[in-house]
Amino acid sequence: MSDLHPAAATGFASGADTYAKGRPDYPAALSTWLREALRLGPGRAVADLGAGTGKFTGLVAATGADVTAVEPVDAMRARLAASLPGVAALAGSAEAIPLPDGSLDALVCVQAFHWFSTPAALAEIRRVLKVGGRFGLVWNVRDEAAP
Repeated sequence: MSDLHPAAATGFASGADTYAKGRPDYPAALSTWLREALRLGPGRAVADLGAGTGKFTGLVAATGADVTAVEPVDAMRARLAASLPGVAALAGSAEAIPLPDGSLDALVCVQAFHWFSTPAALAEIRRVLKVGGRFGLVWNVRDEAAP
């Protein structure tokens, strides 16, 4: 993808396996947030934007929603597709989401929003969300108090 930051394109393409092993998992408690705050469940459509290797996508899929992962880096997307065969994994970026207008009930972005927090990306996110759709952002934060 031409709009992908060069550091992301190089680092993530060459290190998908390392990324998958080193990135921490997400707390199971986020399942409640996905269902309640984002209203995910059967019959709802959601995209995981910048989905990487699918570390969070599995939690999203567990809600029963129809999940589409959007990931610009081929190596990351291939790893996601191999580990989550029930999830549609599409090439795309925050500025070019390969989904129709108003097709999503929710869109999540986990650990990636800093790569594309621009007016163009927000306009594209708005385009694919239905009226009243939800946009959820998630970050893992290291607990410095724990060894």
